Amino acid sequence: EILLPGADTGEEMLQHDGEESGVIMKGQIELTVGEKVRVLTEGEGYYFDSHIPHRFRNVGDEEAIIVSANTPASF
Repeated sequence: EILLPGADTGEEMLQHDGEESGVIMKGQIELTVGEKVRVLTEGEGYYFDSHIPHRFRNVGDEEAIIVSANTPASF
């Protein structure tokens, strides 16, 4: 996934069945899962249950590249 500076996954939080994990390959993102907000940078990863409302936002000055996986797969 590539998020340009200032881009996000939308005003509404995402929520769906499954689990998500990923690693930040470049840049930095702000990840919100429920009430928790954390900025992740290159080399850091995440894991959470996807039924919890969540959102990704690029808070850096360069594109953010994320390698992620969902189970079950969602599009």
